[in-house]
Amino acid sequence: MPDKPYSAYTAEDFALDDLFVRWVQHPDDEEVAAYWQNWLSNHPHRSQVVDVAREIITTGSRPAVPALSSEEISSVWGRIRESLQTMEDVRPLQPAVRAMVGWWYFIRTVAALLGVVLLIGWALWMQYGPNQCVSTINTLAHQTREIRLPDNSMVKLFPNSSVHYARCWNDESPRAVWLEGEADFAIVHRTDTSSARLFRVHTAGLTIEAVGTAFQVRHCDKGTRVALTSGQVNLLVKQQKPIRLKPGESIDVMTDSPKLYPSTNR
Repeated sequence: MPDKPYSAYTAEDFALDDLFVRWVQHPDDEEVAAYWQNWLSNHPHRSQVVDVAREIITTGSRPAVPALSSEEISSVWGRIRESLQTMEDVRPLQPAVRAMVGWWYFIRTVAALLGVVLLIGWALWMQYGPNQCVSTINTLAHQTREIRLPDNSMVKLFPNSSVHYARCWNDESPRAVWLEGEADFAIVHRTDTSSARLFRVHTAGLTIEAVGTAFQVRHCDKGTRVALTSGQVNLLVKQQKPIRLKPGESIDVMTDSPKLYPSTNR
Protein backbone atom coordinates (compact mmCIF):
# COMPACT_ATOMS: atom_id res chain seq x y z
CA MET A 1 0.00 0.00 0.00
CA PRO A 2 1.19 3.57 -0.68
CA ASP A 3 2.96 5.58 1.99
CA LYS A 4 1.19 8.94 1.75
CA PRO A 5 0.66 11.68 4.37
CA TYR A 6 -3.03 10.83 4.77
CA SER A 7 -3.03 12.28 8.27
CA ALA A 8 -2.67 15.76 6.70
CA TYR A 9 -5.23 15.20 3.92
CA THR A 10 -8.36 17.28 3.65
CA ALA A 11 -11.69 15.83 2.57
CA GLU A 12 -11.03 17.07 -0.96
CA ASP A 13 -7.60 15.40 -0.99
CA PHE A 14 -9.17 12.07 0.03
CA ALA A 15 -11.85 12.46 -2.67
CA LEU A 16 -9.08 12.73 -5.29
CA ASP A 17 -7.01 9.80 -4.00
CA ASP A 18 -7.37 6.65 -6.16
CA LEU A 19 -7.01 4.18 -3.27
CA PHE A 20 -9.58 6.01 -1.16
CA VAL A 21 -12.02 6.26 -4.10
CA ARG A 22 -11.63 2.54 -4.75
CA TRP A 23 -12.47 1.76 -1.12
CA VAL A 24 -15.65 3.91 -1.28
CA GLN A 25 -16.79 2.61 -4.66
CA HIS A 26 -15.70 -1.01 -4.12
CA PRO A 27 -16.17 -1.82 -0.44
CA ASP A 28 -16.00 -5.57 -1.25
CA ASP A 29 -12.26 -5.29 -2.01
CA GLU A 30 -11.02 -6.93 1.17
CA GLU A 31 -7.38 -5.81 0.88
CA VAL A 32 -8.29 -2.13 0.35
CA ALA A 33 -10.97 -2.22 3.02
CA ALA A 34 -8.54 -3.77 5.53
CA TYR A 35 -5.99 -1.05 4.81
CA TRP A 36 -8.41 1.81 5.44
CA GLN A 37 -10.00 0.20 8.50
CA ASN A 38 -6.54 -0.25 10.00
CA TRP A 39 -5.64 3.35 9.12
CA LEU A 40 -8.82 4.68 10.76
CA SER A 41 -8.14 2.68 13.91
CA ASN A 42 -4.77 4.42 14.14
CA HIS A 43 -6.22 7.86 13.27
CA PRO A 44 -9.67 7.99 14.87
CA HIS A 45 -9.59 11.81 14.98
CA ARG A 46 -9.72 11.84 11.15
CA SER A 47 -12.98 9.88 10.93
CA GLN A 48 -15.08 13.01 10.39
CA VAL A 49 -12.91 14.13 7.46
CA VAL A 50 -13.15 10.61 6.00
CA ASP A 51 -16.97 10.71 6.26
CA VAL A 52 -17.08 14.04 4.41
CA ALA A 53 -14.81 12.64 1.69
CA ARG A 54 -17.08 9.58 1.37
CA GLU A 55 -20.08 11.88 0.88
CA ILE A 56 -18.25 13.90 -1.79
CA ILE A 57 -17.42 10.74 -3.77
CA THR A 58 -20.88 9.26 -3.37
CA THR A 59 -22.62 12.45 -4.44
CA GLY A 60 -20.26 12.99 -7.37
CA SER A 61 -20.80 9.44 -8.59
CA ARG A 62 -24.53 9.87 -8.98
CA PRO A 63 -25.52 10.60 -12.62
CA ALA A 64 -26.99 14.07 -12.97
CA VAL A 65 -28.98 13.07 -16.03
CA PRO A 66 -30.02 9.69 -17.35
CA ALA A 67 -27.24 8.07 -19.33
CA LEU A 68 -27.63 8.10 -23.10
CA SER A 69 -27.58 4.89 -25.04
CA SER A 70 -25.05 4.39 -27.81
CA GLU A 71 -27.79 4.93 -30.42
CA GLU A 72 -28.79 8.23 -28.86
CA ILE A 73 -25.16 9.38 -28.73
CA SER A 74 -24.69 8.52 -32.42
CA SER A 75 -27.87 10.44 -33.26
CA VAL A 76 -26.67 13.54 -31.42
CA TRP A 77 -23.30 13.51 -33.17
CA GLY A 78 -25.04 13.02 -36.49
CA ARG A 79 -27.15 16.12 -35.97
CA ILE A 80 -24.03 18.11 -34.95
CA ARG A 81 -22.15 17.08 -38.12
CA GLU A 82 -25.16 17.91 -40.29
CA SER A 83 -25.43 21.38 -38.71
CA LEU A 84 -21.74 22.05 -39.28
CA GLN A 85 -21.98 21.03 -42.95
CA THR A 86 -24.96 23.26 -43.62
CA MET A 87 -23.45 26.36 -41.95
CA GLU A 88 -22.52 29.17 -44.31
CA ASP A 89 -18.82 29.75 -44.60
CA VAL A 90 -17.56 32.84 -42.77
CA ARG A 91 -16.55 35.29 -45.41
CA PRO A 92 -13.40 37.34 -44.83
CA LEU A 93 -13.65 41.13 -44.83
CA GLN A 94 -13.21 42.81 -48.15
CA PRO A 95 -9.88 44.71 -48.56
CA ALA A 96 -11.66 48.10 -48.51
CA VAL A 97 -13.48 47.19 -45.30
CA ARG A 98 -10.27 45.92 -43.69
CA ALA A 99 -8.51 49.17 -44.59
CA MET A 100 -11.36 51.24 -43.14
CA VAL A 101 -11.35 49.26 -39.91
CA GLY A 102 -7.56 49.56 -39.66
CA TRP A 103 -7.70 53.34 -40.13
CA TRP A 104 -10.47 53.60 -37.54
CA TYR A 105 -8.37 51.85 -34.90
CA PHE A 106 -5.30 53.90 -35.87
CA ILE A 107 -7.15 57.22 -35.58
CA ARG A 108 -8.70 56.19 -32.27
CA THR A 109 -5.26 55.27 -30.87
CA VAL A 110 -3.70 58.55 -32.05
CA ALA A 111 -6.59 60.54 -30.58
CA ALA A 112 -6.18 58.80 -27.23
CA LEU A 113 -2.42 59.47 -27.17
CA LEU A 114 -2.96 63.10 -28.18
CA GLY A 115 -5.49 63.52 -25.38
CA VAL A 116 -2.97 62.21 -22.85
CA VAL A 117 -0.24 64.54 -24.16
CA LEU A 118 -2.57 67.54 -24.03
CA LEU A 119 -3.64 66.68 -20.50
CA ILE A 120 -0.03 66.42 -19.33
CA GLY A 121 0.85 69.67 -21.10
CA TRP A 122 -2.08 71.47 -19.51
CA ALA A 123 -1.06 70.24 -16.06
CA LEU A 124 2.54 71.40 -16.58
CA TRP A 125 1.36 74.78 -17.88
CA MET A 126 -0.88 75.27 -14.86
CA GLN A 127 1.99 74.40 -12.54
CA TYR A 128 4.95 76.06 -14.26
CA GLY A 129 3.53 78.41 -16.89
CA PRO A 130 4.55 82.08 -16.85
CA ASN A 131 1.22 83.23 -15.45
CA GLN A 132 1.47 80.74 -12.61
CA CYS A 133 5.06 81.69 -11.69
CA VAL A 134 4.13 85.20 -10.59
CA SER A 135 2.95 86.05 -7.09
CA THR A 136 0.85 89.16 -6.58
CA ILE A 137 0.12 90.24 -3.02
CA ASN A 138 -2.26 93.05 -2.11
CA THR A 139 -3.11 94.65 1.20
CA LEU A 140 -6.40 96.21 2.23
CA ALA A 141 -6.93 99.34 4.30
CA HIS A 142 -5.49 98.93 7.83
CA GLN A 143 -3.72 95.73 6.73
CA THR A 144 0.05 95.16 6.86
CA ARG A 145 1.77 92.03 5.61
CA GLU A 146 5.29 90.68 5.89
CA ILE A 147 6.49 88.76 2.83
CA ARG A 148 9.51 86.51 2.49
CA LEU A 149 10.90 86.62 -1.04
CA PRO A 150 12.51 83.64 -2.79
CA ASP A 151 16.03 84.79 -1.77
CA ASN A 152 14.88 85.26 1.89
CA SER A 153 14.75 89.03 1.60
CA MET A 154 11.86 90.51 3.60
CA VAL A 155 9.18 92.97 2.54
CA LYS A 156 6.81 94.75 4.92
CA LEU A 157 3.86 95.76 2.78
CA PHE A 158 1.74 98.60 4.18
CA PRO A 159 -2.03 99.17 3.70
CA ASN A 160 -3.50 99.76 0.23
CA SER A 161 -0.34 98.49 -1.48
CA SER A 162 0.57 95.68 -3.82
CA VAL A 163 3.72 93.89 -4.88
CA HIS A 164 4.32 91.21 -7.46
CA TYR A 165 7.37 89.13 -8.30
CA ALA A 166 8.42 85.88 -9.91
CA ARG A 167 8.04 82.92 -7.56
CA CYS A 168 10.92 81.07 -9.25
CA TRP A 169 14.27 82.75 -8.63
CA ASN A 170 17.55 81.11 -9.51
CA ASP A 171 21.09 82.09 -10.38
CA GLU A 172 20.03 82.93 -13.92
CA SER A 173 16.99 85.11 -13.14
CA PRO A 174 17.12 88.67 -11.77
CA ARG A 175 15.94 89.48 -8.26
CA ALA A 176 13.19 92.01 -8.85
CA VAL A 177 9.81 93.13 -7.51
CA TRP A 178 7.24 95.62 -8.75
CA LEU A 179 5.63 97.87 -6.14
CA GLU A 180 2.56 100.04 -5.96
CA GLY A 181 2.08 101.76 -2.62
CA GLU A 182 4.40 101.68 0.38
CA ALA A 183 6.79 99.01 1.63
CA ASP A 184 9.89 98.49 3.74
CA PHE A 185 12.61 96.26 2.31
CA ALA A 186 15.33 94.29 4.10
CA ILE A 187 17.52 92.81 1.37
CA VAL A 188 19.77 89.79 1.84
CA HIS A 189 23.38 90.72 1.10
CA ARG A 190 25.23 88.84 -1.62
CA THR A 191 28.94 88.85 -2.27
CA ASP A 192 28.30 89.10 -6.00
CA THR A 193 27.65 92.82 -6.53
CA SER A 194 27.62 92.73 -10.32
CA SER A 195 24.80 94.61 -11.98
CA ALA A 196 23.00 91.40 -12.96
CA ARG A 197 22.86 90.22 -9.32
CA LEU A 198 21.58 93.42 -7.71
CA PHE A 199 18.15 93.46 -6.10
CA ARG A 200 15.76 95.81 -7.92
CA VAL A 201 12.49 97.46 -6.95
CA HIS A 202 10.49 98.91 -9.85
CA THR A 203 7.90 101.68 -9.52
CA ALA A 204 6.44 103.99 -12.14
CA GLY A 205 9.36 105.96 -13.58
CA LEU A 206 11.93 104.72 -11.04
CA THR A 207 14.12 101.67 -10.40
CA ILE A 208 15.94 101.13 -7.11
CA GLU A 209 19.05 98.94 -7.07
CA ALA A 210 20.23 97.50 -3.75
CA VAL A 211 23.02 95.21 -2.58
CA GLY A 212 22.40 94.35 1.08
CA THR A 213 20.18 97.09 2.28
CA ALA A 214 17.25 98.29 4.37
CA PHE A 215 15.12 101.01 2.81
CA GLN A 216 11.56 102.28 2.47
CA VAL A 217 9.70 103.01 -0.75
CA ARG A 218 6.49 105.04 -0.85
CA HIS A 219 4.84 105.23 -4.26
CA CYS A 220 1.72 107.23 -5.13
CA ASP A 221 0.23 108.95 -8.16
CA LYS A 222 2.34 112.07 -7.59
CA GLY A 223 5.64 110.23 -7.38
CA THR A 224 7.91 107.95 -5.37
CA ARG A 225 9.88 108.59 -2.18
CA VAL A 226 12.85 106.42 -1.24
CA ALA A 227 14.39 106.57 2.25
CA LEU A 228 17.58 104.59 2.95
CA THR A 229 18.12 103.13 6.42
CA SER A 230 21.32 101.14 5.90
CA GLY A 231 23.51 99.85 3.10
CA GLN A 232 23.42 101.51 -0.28
CA VAL A 233 21.00 101.98 -3.17
CA ASN A 234 21.26 103.36 -6.66
CA LEU A 235 18.28 105.26 -8.06
CA LEU A 236 17.71 105.00 -11.79
CA VAL A 237 15.44 107.49 -13.51
CA LYS A 238 14.93 107.81 -17.24
CA GLN A 239 17.30 110.26 -18.88
CA GLN A 240 19.03 110.89 -15.55
CA LYS A 241 22.37 109.81 -14.17
CA PRO A 242 22.16 107.24 -11.38
CA ILE A 243 22.02 108.69 -7.87
CA ARG A 244 23.47 106.83 -4.87
CA LEU A 245 21.83 107.42 -1.51
CA LYS A 246 23.64 107.30 1.80
CA PRO A 247 22.09 105.92 4.99
CA GLY A 248 19.70 108.47 6.49
CA GLU A 249 19.04 110.17 3.15
CA SER A 250 15.73 110.23 1.31
CA ILE A 251 14.69 111.52 -2.08
CA ASP A 252 11.51 112.16 -4.08
CA VAL A 253 10.86 111.44 -7.75
CA MET A 254 7.84 113.27 -9.15
CA THR A 255 5.78 111.44 -11.74
CA ASP A 256 4.96 114.49 -13.89
CA SER A 257 8.58 115.65 -13.80
CA PRO A 258 10.93 112.69 -13.52
CA LYS A 259 13.71 114.39 -11.56
CA LEU A 260 15.33 113.65 -8.21
CA TYR A 261 14.51 116.02 -5.35
CA PRO A 262 16.13 115.59 -1.93
CA SER A 263 13.34 115.19 0.63
CA THR A 264 13.05 117.77 3.39
CA ASN A 265 11.58 115.20 5.80
CA ARG A 266 11.25 111.47 6.18
